[in-house]
Amino acid sequence: MLNIVDAKVAAYGGDAGDAYIGEIVVVELVTEGGLTGTGFASAPRGVGHIFRDLIANVLLPQIIGQNAMLHRDLWDKMFRTIPRRGGEGIVRVCISALDFAIWDLKARASGATLAQLIGGHRDMVPTYINCAHHMPPDALAERAASYVRDGHRALKIRGARSHVTLQEADARVAAVREAIGKDVLLMVDVNGTWDADTAIQQLRKWERHNLFWLEEPVQPEDFAGYRAVRERAGGVHIAGGEQHTSLHEYQALIGFDGIDIAQPNAAICGGITEWMRIHDHAVANGRIVSPWNLQPIHIHLACGLQSVKWLEYFKLDNALLGIQTLLFSGPRISERVEADGVYLEPPEAPGLGLEIDPEAAEKYRLA
Repeated sequence: MLNIVDAKVAAYGGDAGDAYIGEIVVVELVTEGGLTGTGFASAPRGVGHIFRDLIANVLLPQIIGQNAMLHRDLWDKMFRTIPRRGGEGIVRVCISALDFAIWDLKARASGATLAQLIGGHRDMVPTYINCAHHMPPDALAERAASYVRDGHRALKIRGARSHVTLQEADARVAAVREAIGKDVLLMVDVNGTWDADTAIQQLRKWERHNLFWLEEPVQPEDFAGYRAVRERAGGVHIAGGEQHTSLHEYQALIGFDGIDIAQPNAAICGGITEWMRIHDHAVANGRIVSPWNLQPIHIHLACGLQSVKWLEYFKLDNALLGIQTLLFSGPRISERVEADGVYLEPPEAPGLGLEIDPEAAEKYRLA
């Protein structure tokens, strides 16, 4: 038995510059034997207290006194506690924090890392570097070239209409491809800001740049649009799923033949438990799995399971990391440069390896 008898929930925020993630909620679950499991949920500025209160007052009472080994039962209890489809949206984000802590407990109780607990397929995982910085094309090209000099052999840039025009996206792709050479894999993420016709036209224009994948070409709910783009993508893979929040949405996305590469995001789908369901469905239907962002969690899933192809690598200067880099002193993820690219190794500590910096916690804790 691994009964949960107590918990702590706290919200943190601080000066993270122009970071996308301005606040973070940390959950610590305690068992009757004194073992602690840690999880977290990221939030925009001004929202952390909402996540904290939802976790503490609504979700947490469903699992206090319960056995953490029964992770699926606990997940269902949390998801069903808010009726009439209330378990969608931000509730899944909050469930993710608790689910991370539950899995952390399970792995710590066994004395294993999470990667070892779920399969232990490999000790390190290949990566592609996130190069989605908001820079002019020439500066972005130089940043991309510096990553290649550091050993990276696959990288992703952003072409989202919410940040750049189509003409600027064209300039970015051309400049980066010239800077990194023809042998480095190049991916472009447009964050679901195009329609199918635009995506098809852009792929035709970019054919000479030899993209490896186009990510989220249309809005997440446009399953027919995904299919239309994929049918006309030529040799370019279509990736998507980071904004899809459930197994049911993935069943629709894959059922429409909308993607080649599935990108489930454990931070928004309800944690590791639902992520594993999505992973299993994607693999059973012949899709490659390559999770988006969330290195502290996804590195374990990528190392534990043989069907995960890549991990997205965020350098510490990436604004998407935000408050996370200030609060956590761990996990200590290690980088290894090989001839075919850069690999990451998960922390060796049991569980997720999450460690909170006590000084940072004191400094950034929200009232």
